[in-house]
Amino acid sequence: MDFGLTQPQELLRDSIARFLAQDVGIERVRRVMDSESGRDEAIHGQLGDQGITGLLIDMDLGGSELGMQEAAIAAQEIGRAAAPVNFHSAYVLAPLMLAGADAGDRKNALLEGIAEGSSLITPILDAPIDDGRIDGTVLYVPDAAWSDAFLLETGGSLYLLDSSISGIDITPLETVDDTRRVAEVTFAGLDLGAAESLGGSAENTRRAVQAAQIALAADALGAAQKGLHISVEYAKERKQFERIIGSFQAVKHICAEVLAEVDPVQSLLWHTADAWDGGSDEIDHLAPLLKAHATDVASNAVTMTTQVFGGMGFTHECDMHIFYKRAGYDRQMLGNPTALREQAAAVMYG
Repeated sequence: MDFGLTQPQELLRDSIARFLAQDVGIERVRRVMDSESGRDEAIHGQLGDQGITGLLIDMDLGGSELGMQEAAIAAQEIGRAAAPVNFHSAYVLAPLMLAGADAGDRKNALLEGIAEGSSLITPILDAPIDDGRIDGTVLYVPDAAWSDAFLLETGGSLYLLDSSISGIDITPLETVDDTRRVAEVTFAGLDLGAAESLGGSAENTRRAVQAAQIALAADALGAAQKGLHISVEYAKERKQFERIIGSFQAVKHICAEVLAEVDPVQSLLWHTADAWDGGSDEIDHLAPLLKAHATDVASNAVTMTTQVFGGMGFTHECDMHIFYKRAGYDRQMLGNPTALREQAAAVMYG
């Protein structure tokens, strides 16, 4: 089977890449990274104007009604640009979880807001809900500091909680990746009645999480590919001992080995996205295996290509560290490689 892109998908990829290159360049990314808040207020609206926020949302709700292959294309380009947006959370996990909710008119209004880029909803899986209370702390919640609402999930049931109500404490956390901010969210014994029940199912949540894992894998792949690209470009220009360093065998080997590791991940990404779109049973082990393998490969790739720059590669002034850290974030979110391989093994072998 051919897992290459169709012509419409190639056009989508080129359109997203062009937009990100023109409007979300590395200078803008660095401004967000260096800011205290880490927030880019305009980017969600811009992504909405490009149709990126609504790729997985029905057309009658303002989306594009496309599939996981198209979402993976977007995630890969976003990773390649190191764009300051938690695409996997805001525009994959949130809309897919909401799509499986029971509250018709209410969920439709929420999805319309996501599709146009005017509403930012942050899902919290396995929310601390017990005995009719929301009480506990959740770590590493994406976009928590400026989210409009939290989509709380427990046992497949969904609850929408306005982020501005009293009893919610949000503490920003420092992580390896400054392009995407996370926070510690503490719920101080809120009555569950303060949240709006939306129904839902465990099966829908499982599918949504798998899609988000695919998006994180795609983001990591994009970061690894961009890291290799800028390393090769640097090796073609940098001189040492009056020779271009790209002519040195050691540098050639680094770049060639990274390419050999990274390139096959593309086919695995397309295959897994296709399995998700087709509802294949294989997705239960493919999604965790893809994320485990893609983020492992990406982490190794950016570690190796950073060495092409020598000591400068680890400095703030060198762009290489941005993609190094990007891959590190993708590696840990929604399951680290070890946990995901154990999950896949349990599915495959019992």
